[in-house]
Amino acid sequence: MSTEGPQWQLTEREWAQRSEVVGGQKLIKPHGETGHEVSGAELISTPRIPRFVSRTEWRAAEPTQTDTVHFWPEWGGIAIHYEGKGKEMRPQHTPDAAPPHWDDCYYQVRRIQHTHQHPLPFVGGEKYWDISYNYLVCHHGYTFVGRGLGHQPGANGTRWHNERFYAICGLIGSEDPQPPQAMLDEIKAVADWVRAYDRAGANVKGRHVKGHRDFVDTKCPGQLYSYIGQGTFD
Repeated sequence: MSTEGPQWQLTEREWAQRSEVVGGQKLIKPHGETGHEVSGAELISTPRIPRFVSRTEWRAAEPTQTDTVHFWPEWGGIAIHYEGKGKEMRPQHTPDAAPPHWDDCYYQVRRIQHTHQHPLPFVGGEKYWDISYNYLVCHHGYTFVGRGLGHQPGANGTRWHNERFYAICGLIGSEDPQPPQAMLDEIKAVADWVRAYDRAGANVKGRHVKGHRDFVDTKCPGQLYSYIGQGTFD
């Protein structure tokens, strides 16, 4: 079975060939330079294009609203998350047969979105207008587009941090082994992406990649936290 996503190559080629709209905003030249649409050469040279799986490809439900008003990532940066207890990595990226089933990454992301939009009444949890992360990265090295570029996330624990930090979730559980290199490389690519195209952390001195536990009392992002300290995603 191939581990390639069904259309990620096409998705990447499209990103390289034309200006794209993500999170309701057209991409601009890296480092905040405006005035023209992005050419394929610019997208290929800086930054490395993440292996995006679009919302259409993972069959995302429609958001109940979109909010870009209160989001200033240049004054914060990037927050790293993980799935937590009982949410182990999926063995398959793409199933052998359609439709996707419970044991692949696509279902995992759809389950997260459904849980965020429709929390169980007796279990509790905040109800979100969409999946609470901007991007989700699986251990096969693919990036699922959540709220995307330019949208305030809901995952960072406080309103202050949601207004200033992108939320990137590694699809890894607390019982999983250390994250594979493919996941680490892809998280770095997404971090570079939001730094280039939305100036995440641009006005912050020192490190601007944080762990969820730096904001609130939580074990998140688990195994990924040590890589933050090592500067893997800087």
